[in-house]
Amino acid sequence: MLRPLLLATLLASPAFSADIVLKPGNLTAVIEQARKAPKPVRIVVEDGLHPITHPIELGAADSQTTWSGRNAVFSAGRPITGWQPAEGGLWKATLPDKAWRFEQLWINGRRATLARSPNKGYHHITGAVDAGVFADLTTDMNFHAFRIGKEPFEALQAIPQAERDNVLLTVTHAWVVGQCRIQELSAPHAAVRIKGRARYPFVEFEPHQRYWMENFRAALDAPGEWFLDKAKGEVLYLPLPGEDMTRAEVVAPVVEKFLVIQRAADIRFEGIRFEHSQHLYPAEGLHDTQAATTTAAAIEIENSRGIHFANCSIAHTGLHALWFKNGCSDSSVTRCHLHDLGGGGVYIGETARPEDARVNQHIRVDDCIIQHGGRLHPSACGVVLTHTRNCAVTHCDIGDFYYTGISAGWNWGYGDTASRETLVENNHIHHLGWAYLSDMGGYYGLGTSPGTIVRGNHIHHIASHRYGGWGLYNDEGACDTLMENNLVHDTWNAGFHQHYGYFNTVRNNIFAFGRSAQIQATRNEPRLRFRYLNNIVVWDPAAPLLDGGDWNWKPFDRPERGDPKDSLIFRDNLYWTTDGKQPATLTKSQITWDEWRGLGRDTASRFADPLFEDLAKRDFRLKPGSPAEALGFKPWDFGLAGVRQSDSQWRELAARGHDYPNWESDAKPWPAPDAP
Repeated sequence: MLRPLLLATLLASPAFSADIVLKPGNLTAVIEQARKAPKPVRIVVEDGLHPITHPIELGAADSQTTWSGRNAVFSAGRPITGWQPAEGGLWKATLPDKAWRFEQLWINGRRATLARSPNKGYHHITGAVDAGVFADLTTDMNFHAFRIGKEPFEALQAIPQAERDNVLLTVTHAWVVGQCRIQELSAPHAAVRIKGRARYPFVEFEPHQRYWMENFRAALDAPGEWFLDKAKGEVLYLPLPGEDMTRAEVVAPVVEKFLVIQRAADIRFEGIRFEHSQHLYPAEGLHDTQAATTTAAAIEIENSRGIHFANCSIAHTGLHALWFKNGCSDSSVTRCHLHDLGGGGVYIGETARPEDARVNQHIRVDDCIIQHGGRLHPSACGVVLTHTRNCAVTHCDIGDFYYTGISAGWNWGYGDTASRETLVENNHIHHLGWAYLSDMGGYYGLGTSPGTIVRGNHIHHIASHRYGGWGLYNDEGACDTLMENNLVHDTWNAGFHQHYGYFNTVRNNIFAFGRSAQIQATRNEPRLRFRYLNNIVVWDPAAPLLDGGDWNWKPFDRPERGDPKDSLIFRDNLYWTTDGKQPATLTKSQITWDEWRGLGRDTASRFADPLFEDLAKRDFRLKPGSPAEALGFKPWDFGLAGVRQSDSQWRELAARGHDYPNWESDAKPWPAPDAP
C-alpha cells in the first residue's frame, strides 16, 4: 500500500488507477508515487505557481501518466523584488544570490530589452580584416574578425574587460545570425576579433553587413532596457513611461528546461502553463547554420512515442518551446499557445539524418497559436521538420517571427532522403521576417521530400532584408510537392519561388502583390521543374510577373533522351494587374506574351479582372461570374486557415497577434550607409 504524502493525495478515478494531487513544493515525491502506482495514472496539478529548480526528467517508468491542470504554472523563473530608485531615472534591485546569471528579464509579462546599441536598427561592418591585424590570426580572417565604425568601436573599447567578456555582438549572415563574444580589439584598425569561429564568413553575404551590440552598462539608455551588473549583483532598469516599479512583477529565469523525456510512452500534458525558462549564450558565442537548429528547447523529447501536449501554454522561453528529437512517433501538440519564445515553436527532428528506425514519424501540430518568436535566436521558425515522415502542421496561427513560418525537408539536392509526406494544411502564416534576415518563406521546403502537400494556407506579409521574402518556397531539390488552395499576398518577393526541384505542382492558388515579382524560378534544368495550373495572379504594374532572369525561363535547346519538351508547364491561369493594362513583357524587360505562348505556355490562360469582392481590402472572395471559373479555378473557404472555428475565444486569442500597426514603417530594409 502507498503511504499518504503530506502534499499529495490519492483519489479514485474511473479512467485512471488513481489521481495523485500535486501541490506546489512536492514534485519529486509525486513523481515517485506515480511511478509506483498501477497504470494508467493521473497527476492532478493543483492551481497556482509550481517553481521548478531543475528540469523534470521522465523516462520509461513514467509511461502511461497524464499530467492534468487547469490554472497551474510550472515556472523556471524567480521573482526579483525590492526595487529602489537609482541615478539617472534608473531603478535597481539587489539579487538574493550574487552568482545568479541571466540574459532575459520579464516585467509585468513583457520581455524587457537587454541594453543594446543602437536602440533601433543596426551598426554596420566597415570591412574585412587582413592578416597581421591580430598577431596570431593569419588564415580565415573573415571567419574570425571584422572592422567596425569609429563610434561603436570606441564604445566597446571603453567597456571594462570583465564586463566586455559578456558583451554579445549579433551579426547578420543573410538567413542566419552569428552571435559573437569578443576575444580582443585592435585600436589601430577599429577591428573586433571574436571568440571561436563563425559558421559563415563576415563581409561576404551582404554589403555593409549589419550587427548590433548588447549587454553592457553604457548601452542602458532607453526606456524598457535593463542590465545585470554582475560585479555588484544588481539589476538596473529604465522604466517605460508610467511604469510603477514599486508594483511591478519582475521575473528572471533560473532553469533552462522544463521537461526532458527519454524512452517513454503514452505521457500526456493537458492544461498546464510552462513559463520563464533560462538561456545563456555560450562563452564562445553561438553560430547558427539555418533555422536556429543549433539551439535546444525548453521541453525535449527523445526516443519516445505517444507524447501529447494539449491545451498547454509555453511562454517566455530562452529556447525553442518544444523539440521532438530523433526516435519519436505518434505524438502531438494540440491547441497549445506558444508565445514570447527565445527560439521557435516546435522543432521536429535533428539536422543530421538518423538511421531509418529513429526517423520521427506521425507527429502532429494542430490548432496551435505560435506567435512572437525568435527573440534571442532570430533565425528560428514557427515549426521546423527535419528528416521526418508522415508529420503534419494543420490549423495553426504562426506569426511574428524574424524568419520562416514552417520549414520542412532538410536535404540539400537530389540524393537519398528520409523526408516524405509532410502535410502543411489550413495554417495562417503571417508577419514574418520584419526585414531582419533574407532567404525565407511562409512555407519553406528544403530538399527532396516526396508526397509533401501544402494546402489551404493563408500566407501574407513576408518581409526580407535584401532578398527572399517569398510566400511558398521550394529550395534545394524539392520534389513531388503539391501546393494548392493557398492564398498568398503582400510578400516582399514573389508569392511562389522555386530554386530548383522537379515535378512540383502549384495549382488553384491565389497569388497577389508580390513586391519584386509574382513567380520566381532559378537554376534551369532539363527536367519537369514545376507545373503552374489554374492559379489567379494579381499584381501592381510596378512589379513584373516573372523574376529569376531570362535564362531561367527558357527551354533547353537540346534536351537529351527522356528529357521533357519543356521544363515548365503553365496552363489555365488568370492574370491581372491593378491598372487593368496587360504588361508588354513578363519580366522587367524581356519575354513578351507572344514569346511565352510560343513556348506552349499559358496558351489558354487569360488576362482579365478576377472580380474579387474588395481587392484593396484584401477580400479575395470571388464575385459570381468570375472568369477564373471558366478556367477551372475552384474557390475554397479562406476561413479554414488558422485555428479551428469551433472555439471563438481561441480564435480571438489568435487574432490578438494579427495587428501590427508598425509593419509598414518597420518591416523594410534598414538603410545602408552612403558609399565613401
